[in-house]
Amino acid sequence: MRASLPRTLLASAALAAALGAPGDTIVAQPAGLPNQGPEAPRVPKTPATTPPSGTTTGYWQQRADYQIVAQLDEARGLVDARGTLRYTNASPDTLRELWLHQHLNAFRPGSRWSADDDAKGRERFQALKDPDYGFERFTSAPRVEGRALRYSYPLAPDSTVVRVELPRPLPPAQQVEMQLAWVARPSTVLRRQGRRGRHFDFAQWFPKVAVYDRHGWKPNAFVAQGELHGEFGTFDVTFVLPADQVIAATGVPVSGDPGWERVRVPGSAMPWYARRAYASVALPQPPRAGRPAGFRTVRFVARDVHHFGWSVSPDYRYEGDQWVRPRTGRPGWDTVALHVLHERWTPGRTLADLRHALSWLESIYGPYAWPQLTIAERLEGSGTEFPMLVMNGEEDRSLVVHEAGHQFTYGLLANNEWQSAWMDEGFTTYQELWSRGEARVPLAAERAARQWHDVVSIPDSTVRRRVRAVEAFTATVEDGTRLRGAPPLGLRSDLFASKDDYDAMVYDRAAGMYAALHDVMGDEPFRTLLRTYYGRWSFRHVDRWAMQKTAEGVTGTRLGWFFDQWIDSTGTIDYLLERPTVSRAGDDSTATRPRPWVVTVQLQRRGVYRHPMPVGVRTASGWTVVRAEPLPDRQTVRIVLAEPPMDVWLDPFGTVESRTTAQSRFVLP
Repeated sequence: MRASLPRTLLASAALAAALGAPGDTIVAQPAGLPNQGPEAPRVPKTPATTPPSGTTTGYWQQRADYQIVAQLDEARGLVDARGTLRYTNASPDTLRELWLHQHLNAFRPGSRWSADDDAKGRERFQALKDPDYGFERFTSAPRVEGRALRYSYPLAPDSTVVRVELPRPLPPAQQVEMQLAWVARPSTVLRRQGRRGRHFDFAQWFPKVAVYDRHGWKPNAFVAQGELHGEFGTFDVTFVLPADQVIAATGVPVSGDPGWERVRVPGSAMPWYARRAYASVALPQPPRAGRPAGFRTVRFVARDVHHFGWSVSPDYRYEGDQWVRPRTGRPGWDTVALHVLHERWTPGRTLADLRHALSWLESIYGPYAWPQLTIAERLEGSGTEFPMLVMNGEEDRSLVVHEAGHQFTYGLLANNEWQSAWMDEGFTTYQELWSRGEARVPLAAERAARQWHDVVSIPDSTVRRRVRAVEAFTATVEDGTRLRGAPPLGLRSDLFASKDDYDAMVYDRAAGMYAALHDVMGDEPFRTLLRTYYGRWSFRHVDRWAMQKTAEGVTGTRLGWFFDQWIDSTGTIDYLLERPTVSRAGDDSTATRPRPWVVTVQLQRRGVYRHPMPVGVRTASGWTVVRAEPLPDRQTVRIVLAEPPMDVWLDPFGTVESRTTAQSRFVLP
C-alpha cells in the first residue's frame, strides 16, 4: 500500500536539491521495488537464504567490501566521505543493477517514515527545516572505471532506496568496484542517529548495498519498523577528525589515535586496541586523506561485518578491559578488547555489565567471534546494536545484556530484520529475561527440584518474585493476541499497523515463542540448539528455516507445526483437563504385590496453539509429571502410580507459556 504524502512535502526544487548531487533532477517513478507490493507474501512461505539441504550445504551470500575516507565537518553538521564499494556476486544469477540504501534520508520531510508518522498523527521529522533534518546525498554520480552511472530514486520523494544501473552485466563469481562520493548529516531530532552540539551518532551514514538472496533484491524503504540487514564484508574506514574528538566505532583502530588514552577514567586499564587481531591480514592502503590543520586521522578495520556505526564526542571518557578466555580450538578470539565511552555514566558500572553480559551470552552460544566490543553512550535513550558496537542511552544491566545479545542474534546470525525481526528482537528479549532468572523452563526446574508447585507457599521470596515476573510477562504476551486482527509474528515489518504493534509482536510475543520452544525441546536440547545454530550459521544470513532445521536436527523430530503456528498465525496456548478418574490396575486375587493406582484424564485443546502439555499427579512422595502429545485436539492421558494420588494439576511447575493452566487443578477424594 502506498503511504499518503505528508502535509509538509517540500517543493520540488527544494526536494531535488536535498536528494541528489548538485544539478540532479529527481523524478518520481513507479514504486515497483523487488519483493514488495501486493504480490509479495506478507509472511515468508519459502526460504530466502537457507538452501534445499536445510544446512549450509549449497548456501551462498553476496559480499560487499568498503574502503572509505570520511571527514567530519562540525560546522555543517555532517561527514564528507568518498570511497570504493567492491561488490562480489556469489549468486547463480547475472545482475544488471545494484540497489543501495541512503538511510539518513528517512529523517527528513518527504520520506516514507515521515509520511507514516504524518498519517498516524506523530510529529517527528516531517516539519524539520534546514539545518535540522537529516540527509545523505551523492556529491557526484557513482562511477565504475571512471564512467558515471545512471541512478534513480524509485520511491521519490522518499530517497532511502537508490537504484544504480551497472555499465555491463555482472555474471556469477565476478566483482564490480564502484567509486562513491557523498555527504551525510544526522538530524537534530534523535532516532537511532542524531547530533547535538559536538556529539554525533552515525548509525546510518554510507550508501549501503541492499541484500540480494534467493528471492532477489531486498531494497526496503526505511521506516520506523525494521532496519538492519546487510551483506557481510570488510570495512576499512579512515576518519579525519578534529584533534579533540574521541571516537567509538565498529572494528579495530589499526592505526592513528582514537583519543582513548587522553580521556581515560582514572583507575581504568589502558586501552588494549586488539590490533594484532588483523596483524596478519594484508589490507590495502586507504586513499590519501587530506588532513587540515587541527585534525588527525584514525583508521578502523572490521572484517566479516554487515554494517558500520560510529559516534564521536569531545566529552567522552574512556574505560577499557580485556575479556580473556582459554584457547578452545573453536571459532573466536582468546582475548577480546572491551571499550566503554561515556559522558555522564557511573565509572565502572557499564564495563562490569558488559563483562556480565559476555559471560552469560558465551554460556549459551559459545565464544564471541569478533576481536572487540564497544559500548558508547548515545544522545537518545534506550539502545541500538551494530556489529562490534552498541550505542546505549542509559546505564542499565538488562539493556547491556539485550544489546550485547544482538552481537550474536543479528550481528553474527544475520537475519533480515525487515522481514523476520522476531528472530533477533524476540530472542534477545528472551535471553535477557533468561539472564535475570525469569525464563519459565529453568525456573520450573528449580521449582520441581524443591516440589514448589504452589506459588503462594514458595518460601524463597526471590523465587516467588521471579515466578510473578514470568506470569506478568505471559499476561503481556497474551493480551496482544486477544485484540481483533492481531498480526502474526512473521509479518513484514513495514506492514504492522504501528510501532507499538510491531514491538508487542516481535519483542514480547516472540519472546513468548522462544519460551514455548524451550519447553517443547527441553532445557538441554534447547541449549544444544543455540550452540549448534550459532556454530553452523555464524557470519551468514539466517531465516526461519535455518533455525527450524537446526532444531529438528537436534531433536530428531519435525517441528514445522510449532513454527507454522507461532510465525504464521496468532493465538495462545489454552488447554483444559476434565475431572480425572482413579482406578486400580490388576486383580486382587492374583496380585503378589500392591496394585498400582491409575489416573486417567481427558485433555482438551481450546486455544489456537498446540503444545505438549505436562500433566502432573501428586502423591505423598511428590509429583509425577508426564507429557501429552502436542498435535491431538483431544486425548486421554494415563498415569500409573505406586501410591494413592492426591492432586491432579495441569502444568504444576509452570513450564508452559500460558496463563490458563491454573483452571485445571483437582483434589482427589
